[in-house]
Amino acid sequence: DDDKRIAYITGTSLYNRMGLTTQVPKNIRVASRGKRIVTKVGSIQVKPVKSYLDVTNENYYLMELLDVLKDFKTIPDTEKNQVIKFMLQKIKDLTNKEKKELVDIALKYPPRVRAFAGAILNEINPAKPVEDLKKSINPLTIYEFGINKKQLSNIEYWNIR
Repeated sequence: DDDKRIAYITGTSLYNRMGLTTQVPKNIRVASRGKRIVTKVGSIQVKPVKSYLDVTNENYYLMELLDVLKDFKTIPDTEKNQVIKFMLQKIKDLTNKEKKELVDIALKYPPRVRAFAGAILNEINPAKPVEDLKKSINPLTIYEFGINKKQLSNIEYWNIR
């Protein structure tokens, strides 16, 4: 929109591009805050998804990472260990400023995503707990991801199973 990014591709298309799945979807999901992007390119349909905040060139790749955590249990044809290793590496490669922005953006996502992001950030740097994310989740809620302590050592702190 006027040479400004207002949307990004998410869903199975994103996970395929990241190498997390070999599945090629027949529908492409496009996340945007303000516009519903619906179109058809040949036999491929583009369907809208609501993003959790305004999309910019500076933040869309962080929202892509958070979408991986959000859809962790539903990414087709993938191994949970593979996704966790991928996310640990991707987030580890972010600058400190990008990690802080990731936390700020994660605060707009559902609690299960905040807990998962906190667990990954804590795994990368155990000495630096992510208190903003920890305070934002209900201490009585258990987040079921089907992972264990071998995959992420701090899952109990984040109420993850």
